[in-house]
Amino acid sequence: MQEIHNAALAYYHNLSDELKQKASEKFKEMDSNDNGTISIKEFRRSLGSSEIKRCFKLLDKTGDGKLDFNEFITLYYLVESGRGVFCDGHGCKASPFLNGLYFTCVECFHNNEAATFDLCTSCYRDGKYVHNHASFLDNYVFLRSKAACESTTPTEDDHHEVTYDQFILETENDI
Repeated sequence: MQEIHNAALAYYHNLSDELKQKASEKFKEMDSNDNGTISIKEFRRSLGSSEIKRCFKLLDKTGDGKLDFNEFITLYYLVESGRGVFCDGHGCKASPFLNGLYFTCVECFHNNEAATFDLCTSCYRDGKYVHNHASFLDNYVFLRSKAACESTTPTEDDHHEVTYDQFILETENDI
């Protein structure tokens, strides 16, 4: 969680003043009693998630039962960036959202389906999931594969073009 918090703060510190103001306004909107922190009650009212207590405890770095603005920035980052990725496997109780390395269904991602199918390392390793596709890559390999595919520029000597699907299949065979 510390890595996600650090990323959130890095993004926040590089935001425009206008976007920093937007984050501040969202914090004030959630802080209904204007005490400068967000209680679990205020958090629940704003987000209404079934995983609310576990999320809150992970975000509450000081353990005081409240989120200050710095802790809130992590929540804001997760919501606004779409980084709040949850495990779609069965029996995953490690964390309400995926920290660090996780596996993504290549076909769901590539087909721009409304939601990707993502798994924690335990659910992927132990086969604790049901899904209609079989092609998965971890988020780091996936990103590198996608970048390598997009940076490959055909030359005049190339007689065929490698599609993204072909590249992913070749990458999976190498793993």
